[in-house]
Amino acid sequence: MTYEQCFKRHRAFIEKKLKGMLRAQEARPLSIHKAMQYAVFTGGKRFRPVLVLSACEACGGKPQDAMGAALAVELIHTYSLVHDDLPALDNDATRRGKPTCHKKFGEANAILAGDALLTLAFEFIAGIKPAQRAVQVLREVAIAAGVRGMIGGQVADLEAPAKKKTLAEHDFISRYKTGALIRVSAVAGAIAAGAAPHELKAMTRYGECLGLAFQVVDDILDEDGYCKAMSIPAATQKAVRLIGQAKKEVKMLGRKAQALRLLADFLMQRIPQ
Repeated sequence: MTYEQCFKRHRAFIEKKLKGMLRAQEARPLSIHKAMQYAVFTGGKRFRPVLVLSACEACGGKPQDAMGAALAVELIHTYSLVHDDLPALDNDATRRGKPTCHKKFGEANAILAGDALLTLAFEFIAGIKPAQRAVQVLREVAIAAGVRGMIGGQVADLEAPAKKKTLAEHDFISRYKTGALIRVSAVAGAIAAGAAPHELKAMTRYGECLGLAFQVVDDILDEDGYCKAMSIPAATQKAVRLIGQAKKEVKMLGRKAQALRLLADFLMQRIPQ
């Protein structure tokens, strides 16, 4: 069964809510809303929001309990891609086979669209009920998206020599630049469900392992990143170990964690044989 088949329900729920919420925000000037929607609907797998909803269900909640958090992490992820594509960073002309946001709407509008998606994310988090859970999710997401998370990892990546990163440097950058938002996806889903402390700890460790594995697998596929600091077989072993550890962390949740195990399995299936 493919990722799309397995998570069809979650993905459909997420797409419907994203379209509805973004259209509800529309007002003058319409150009910025078009740029935001263009960036969001480029055919991504929605891995992070699916993880949010899966974590919520694993901790006894319902998908609607965590929808605000799910939408938020996807908007933050999208804004980071819009900004990463800009000439000042990666200077990419296409993403997923389509012109990047700044190529389609201009650099100024792309910057502002990214800013708007980031701030809209926190508006969605504010709608989580009860308010105490919204505050908890807000704090965790803010840390994961900021200098102690994704932004910090991005800067560390920019500052590190491209061809001379040590394995420890790759781990640091990956845990923050990529891993932080995946970790907080699992954590936010658990918080939105009202998870018990032991469940939240398990979900945190699961997210940390899965987030680092996600980047290792990407680097194996691109023959970049980790593959410049270690051999492809060694990187494969690292990814397999992390994915296996992620599944162990949620074993105590039993059948409720089936979707979390499937997410780990799908990541495993991306590794070239």
